Amino acid sequence: MDKPTAPSMRAYGRHILICNHGDCAAPELGEALQRRVAELNRQSGLNKLRNPHRVKCSLVDCLGVCQKGPIVVVYPEGIWYHSVDEATLERIYREHILEGRPVADRIFHRLYPPGQEPAYPPHVRGDGPLEARLEEDAQAADEPTTSAETPDEAPNEMPDEQEATAAAVRAAVRRARKKKGLVIVNTGTGKGKTTAALGVMTRAWGRNMKVGVIQFLKNEHARFGEIKAAERMGGIDWINTGDGWTWTSDDMDETEARARHGWAVAQERILHGGYDLLILDEFTYPLHYGWLDVNEVLAWLEAHKPPMLHLIITGRYAPQNLIDFADLVTEMREIKHPFHEQGIRAQAGIEY
Repeated sequence: MDKPTAPSMRAYGRHILICNHGDCAAPELGEALQRRVAELNRQSGLNKLRNPHRVKCSLVDCLGVCQKGPIVVVYPEGIWYHSVDEATLERIYREHILEGRPVADRIFHRLYPPGQEPAYPPHVRGDGPLEARLEEDAQAADEPTTSAETPDEAPNEMPDEQEATAAAVRAAVRRARKKKGLVIVNTGTGKGKTTAALGVMTRAWGRNMKVGVIQFLKNEHARFGEIKAAERMGGIDWINTGDGWTWTSDDMDETEARARHGWAVAQERILHGGYDLLILDEFTYPLHYGWLDVNEVLAWLEAHKPPMLHLIITGRYAPQNLIDFADLVTEMREIKHPFHEQGIRAQAGIEY
């Protein structure tokens, strides 16, 4: 296996971490402080990727203190500040970041004893004093740029403004605590559609969620490994309504009738089963072959699916309107297959 290529990373001077978990202080306060750091970085020229003294600032979900927030930590010194408002942040930036003098009256924890903190990285690297770099940046700002000059923004790094925006979006999502029962579609011609659904089934079962599986094509007497596993796990409703694979069916009318019956079973289970997760395995085939009207199925789901029921639909040839209706769609695509490449047939425990 080839060794993965490491991402590129420009040198920087300090990293500021700001807690926005919400226990020590309102998340909005941490987000406002991060935006202020981005403004101070722009004003000081410490947002430029070519500046080895630049300052990175990240929101973190929890720093484990949960009181006297917002909490701000500055590395490499490992100095923790409490009760940081905007005025205090500006002091920290001016005295600690720019002048190298920590703000003693707001420190409540030091990772290292005073005077034994790690050396400031630009000094170790020999990057020159901060004042000289800031003066160079100021002079460069007055000079016209040409297209031949190297841009400040490297493709593998996010500028502070973008990082602040992305972090704010993540924080807003966390605050909203929005949840819903998802419609998930696993489609495509590659292997893994049912396998992926069964992985979610195992995860949900482990969370004590009520789980059900309806398989639309597999024979009702099938004894595949996943069925045996579900029996051993216990508490998983498993229903097979098919008569075998569509392309090997001896009686297509019977296969179609079974698919319609399977949908009737699914409707009843969706309405009255009390499931947290229901898997409709191979359900795309009755839709693709026209045994069920896609628009009628989707209209029924829109009207009757419980809000918190997660519904996973698997199979090839997912109709476009099902894809549009779903919340999450994954297409499995074959890159290599042991049968096609080596003539290796399906093996117990792997394919069935």
